[in-house]
Amino acid sequence: MKTNMMKKISLAGFFCAALLAFNSTITYSQGRFSVGPELSLPIGSFSDGSNVGFGGSLRYEAPIDAKLTWMVTAGYLSYSLKNIPSGYTSSSSIIPVMGGVKYYFTENFNGFYASGALGLSFLKASFTGPSVSVSSSETKFTFAPGIGYHIANIDFSGSFQLVSDANSFNIRAAYVFGAK
Repeated sequence: MKTNMMKKISLAGFFCAALLAFNSTITYSQGRFSVGPELSLPIGSFSDGSNVGFGGSLRYEAPIDAKLTWMVTAGYLSYSLKNIPSGYTSSSSIIPVMGGVKYYFTENFNGFYASGALGLSFLKASFTGPSVSVSSSETKFTFAPGIGYHIANIDFSGSFQLVSDANSFNIRAAYVFGAK
């Protein structure tokens, strides 16, 4: 199972690298990277079994026109599970890899924006205890509409990460490198 997961992560990484390489010939000098922590609040049935998640993400964005940018985002979110009996351990994680767009309401790529992203999320869960060890992993389609505010080198955003049975509302505060 780990080999299959590594192949999927490698394929997603290759896809992101190809997009960055393609973009470098066009607008690399105008693009910007951001990295930051994320807080993930499970919603719906996902909140029945999972506590608040923590993690981080890396994003690259570059302009398409005066108010629109394209972006590629990859992250890692870790959750603890609820109601685990004494003597047992559990963990759950999601690795989202997405591409999308941001629409800024001003023409200088600062201020308020709306965003949308599509991609894949790699989900993994494990449960271990006396005489039992279970783990599973799967890949799910992901849609993430959101809003945010960018000022100077800081980008604040909130998005609904819709991943089948693992939906969440994510809050991100990122430091931005590159063009302002």
